[in-house]
Amino acid sequence: MKRKILTTILATIIFLTGCWDARELNELGISLVIGFDIEDDKVLITAEIINPVYSSEEAKGDQIQSVEYVQGIGNTILEASRDITLKFDRRLFISHNKVVIFGEEFAKRGLVKNIDQLLREREHRETAKVLIAKGAKAYEVMGISSGVEQIPANYIAEIVNNIKYNPKTGDVNFIQFLKHYYHEGRHPVAGVVEKKSKDEINKVGNDGSDKDYELTTLGMAVFKGDKLVGYLNGNDTKSVNFILNKIRGGIITFPTPSENQEAENLRDFSSTVIIENKTKRDVEIIDNKVILKAKINLKTSMGEIIGDVDVSNTENIKKMEEACSKAIEEGITLAVKRVQEEFKVDIFGFGVEFHKKYPDKWKEIRDDWDQIFSEAEFQINVNTKIIRTGLINTPLFKIKVK
Repeated sequence: MKRKILTTILATIIFLTGCWDARELNELGISLVIGFDIEDDKVLITAEIINPVYSSEEAKGDQIQSVEYVQGIGNTILEASRDITLKFDRRLFISHNKVVIFGEEFAKRGLVKNIDQLLREREHRETAKVLIAKGAKAYEVMGISSGVEQIPANYIAEIVNNIKYNPKTGDVNFIQFLKHYYHEGRHPVAGVVEKKSKDEINKVGNDGSDKDYELTTLGMAVFKGDKLVGYLNGNDTKSVNFILNKIRGGIITFPTPSENQEAENLRDFSSTVIIENKTKRDVEIIDNKVILKAKINLKTSMGEIIGDVDVSNTENIKKMEEACSKAIEEGITLAVKRVQEEFKVDIFGFGVEFHKKYPDKWKEIRDDWDQIFSEAEFQINVNTKIIRTGLINTPLFKIKVK
């Protein structure tokens, strides 16, 4: 009896350890970036494929491209991806995809209803970053790497990751986009990517006639439901990230407080480096009016002082903290007002907070929330603490009297 059981177990192990749908590495076209566009009313896919020869020993010293680009077109994403097999010798493999770029026209038509295949297919990477090609087709911003990275996909992913140094950009993946699309009381946002021309200044003998390109992820794309409705600039994007509690670093620049009128006329500015940020959103109903609230607690380090300010003085530190807080409050207030007036959609999640706090009332106003949001009063309170001042505490131009 024991022998029969053992035989059955061994036979089961043998038959279950195989991978029935396995594909060899040399049969795959591994994609790191994929772009989606609309052309001739059809879906056009552009994929950046890793060139396996690029990293081989035989390729050393040869001028071999790190990636190849392939395109396919069809009535649907699946049909377009299979169209690629008619002209490329490997089937597209997107499990390692880092970035998905949507052309502006594609995004304006609506993302969610057109990307069913991406979420239905088990290969798709749901943590891939979502970017909108601002004013362009997706394929027009692909293939550019003006950084150290030789592979354009890594270049794009890294400049998006630089949000930890400069929050004037949007970092949103597929899961986050869909989460906020389905959220009641909040519309989704996405990152942007834009191609910019630049002069080649690092070439010997450059006559200025050659042009090169770089990518910028400055700004954020605003959606109403799943349709693109516009863009935010860098400063407004930073303000949105503040309210969404997505600030992990960066700097705040503000007018340097000074008793010297002459210095004020020169519009001196100082900057603090963000160490830690915590934002809390809230909604209140006062006299049948909806009040949107945001409270921000910020810890910073003095990064740069331009002006006659001695930060070894406690009172001067307080003035710098107040000036920093005021600059943040003004910037965020302007950004919220712009979203209310220009887009009339809640991308901040105040509707989510309303739903939590007033669930019964929410049932009455849920269909009118965007209109209510666009007319609501906004209140903000920022508390800045400068916990470090750096290696010096007096301006460089000021001579200490002994």
